[in-house]
Amino acid sequence: MKRLTPDHERSLHRRRCLRHRGPTVRERLAFVLSATPALAAALFAIGALVALAGACNRKEAPPQDDHRRAAVQTRPLLPSAALAPPAAASATTAAVVALTPGFVRVPAGRFVMGSPLQDPERQLDETPHRVTLTRAFEMQATEVTQAEYRALTGRAPAAHEGCDECPVEQVSWFDAVEWCNRLSARRGLPDCYTGVAPSIAAVGPHCAGFRLPSEAEWEYAARAGSTAARYGDVDAVAWHDLDSEMRSHPVASLKANAWGLYDMLGNVFEWTNDWQADYPDGADVDPSGPRNGENRVFRGGGYRLPAAEARAAFRNGYGPDNRVEFIGFRCIRTLPVPAASGGSGGSG
Repeated sequence: MKRLTPDHERSLHRRRCLRHRGPTVRERLAFVLSATPALAAALFAIGALVALAGACNRKEAPPQDDHRRAAVQTRPLLPSAALAPPAAASATTAAVVALTPGFVRVPAGRFVMGSPLQDPERQLDETPHRVTLTRAFEMQATEVTQAEYRALTGRAPAAHEGCDECPVEQVSWFDAVEWCNRLSARRGLPDCYTGVAPSIAAVGPHCAGFRLPSEAEWEYAARAGSTAARYGDVDAVAWHDLDSEMRSHPVASLKANAWGLYDMLGNVFEWTNDWQADYPDGADVDPSGPRNGENRVFRGGGYRLPAAEARAAFRNGYGPDNRVEFIGFRCIRTLPVPAASGGSGGSG
């Protein structure tokens, strides 16, 4: 069933009000002046109709301007699409790289990673440096929800239960990569992680299955071509400590970035694939972080944290076995080069 937008709901309500509209106050007064005692009962009924009309007129008034409500959009539900086994590809479409339902395509390209020195909110570990990503990939349009996580694992370990469309949280880095592997298996793709916690190893960005994004892939996707700290006004794009009522919210409730990705800032932080380390001093190509470390990086800001952390460049890290109520994740998949093209994706 198609979901009604607020404008559609107000339009339907207005039509209902017009169908049941009673006389105006001026009409009622004129009638009273000319009425006879025999019509007293009728006047009482007219008064009830006037009250109904007044209620309709009050509800008909436009609601308070709220950019958050205006930004809400319907999104494809991942469990009914991406979690279903893929259909067999025909010979005529073999050269076309199909996107997984619920994912958006992110092109290869170049960007400046980190924050400019003049940014008043920047942290010391956000050294600006030029990065080139040579592979296009697809990324989930939203953070993995409680319903999506439960569909593949049978559980949803979230602090804020009862909200299937809210992001899953209280998942460790190990939990996140296991879910990516489960999604790969459901879609008939190879695992991108091998081993058992705490000795899990990533196959690498060339893996054809689902995985967590590298720090660079995550920031590039979050920016979506923007060089600003955020891809919009913070209250329009991110749930943070001053506007979230200290809880997570349904995904895709706020404005998406230019590539159609929701909640890249705020709501819950997101695990990335990389170990935490300092950035290089110079330019880099397809960076994937160090081979080992103590903490895995998470990105994006969260509903319990200040708005200053809801920035594309902000980074932090926890041990991979940590489960906290403000960290979730989303998966990506490196897109194969279409056979017909015979070359790599272009850069932006």
